[in-house]
Amino acid sequence: MIIKKRTKPLMLQILESLNYRTVLSTSEKKDYYNHLKGYNGELQFDNYLEKLQFDCLVINDLLLKERGKMVQIDALILMGDTIYLYEVKNYSGSYDYKEDGLYAQSDFVITDPLTQIHNSQPLLYNLVRKLGHKMEIRSQVVFIDPNFYLYQLPRDKPFLFAHQLSRYFDYMKKKQTSIKQTNTRLATQLSDLHITNYRPSFLPEYDFSTIKKGTFCPKCFSFEYKNTRNNRLCSSCGHRETITEAIKRSSEEFHRLFPELKVTKHLIYEWCGGMYSEQRIQRVLSSNYVSHGNYKSTYYEVNCPILIK
Repeated sequence: MIIKKRTKPLMLQILESLNYRTVLSTSEKKDYYNHLKGYNGELQFDNYLEKLQFDCLVINDLLLKERGKMVQIDALILMGDTIYLYEVKNYSGSYDYKEDGLYAQSDFVITDPLTQIHNSQPLLYNLVRKLGHKMEIRSQVVFIDPNFYLYQLPRDKPFLFAHQLSRYFDYMKKKQTSIKQTNTRLATQLSDLHITNYRPSFLPEYDFSTIKKGTFCPKCFSFEYKNTRNNRLCSSCGHRETITEAIKRSSEEFHRLFPELKVTKHLIYEWCGGMYSEQRIQRVLSSNYVSHGNYKSTYYEVNCPILIK
């Protein structure tokens, strides 16, 4: 049973917007593609978890805080007296394993993926104990890309490769136990502790006055489209959405990028490239968000992450 589904990370959403609205530097664009590749790898692992044929509780994409430290967890499985913690890596190519990292033939080095597991497992253990549960935690690093190869690997490392996943979950199916009430309670407690209002600190610099305005397609990111009375049709890929959905989506994107600015009909009119009337924008904002202020200074409360220092 999936207790918590994965959502696209805020960092990726922001970089995605900036990639199509500004000119990112080479390093910023590389950072964007790395985040995108990592997210796609996590979605691939989710496909395995959604097809599990045994009783367990699955929590995807957890961001927790314990003793002042952030704990980011790609996936958890709760079953019996055990929590299975998974760190998903979407690396490709051939590497040699050494104690301080993974070495490519080009001398490019990736930090040992066990480092994050070693940091997050004790924090999760302490948090689970604080919540009143005593459970064993078993951690695995999952290399989800079938074209990833790791050589000189010691046998005692908790690594799972793409070709091993089916057999691994078949083994877990054989040892399954019934879901306990305490499992369900813990899964709910952890999901409730997930931090939704976290905003990354290290972002590319950008400014409202210079960033590209307009509403892009959520599928192919093209700014070219045709409008009917109620719908917006992408000229590049044919994706169709209502104009109401497009305005709402653009308003939330604006708030993600500029949380310090108030969401008003005037700013959203400008943000959408002046393609929709302020009256129409106001109707959408009024129908979907809580308003504050009087008529001339009305702004809207959009439920998106805010800045946490």
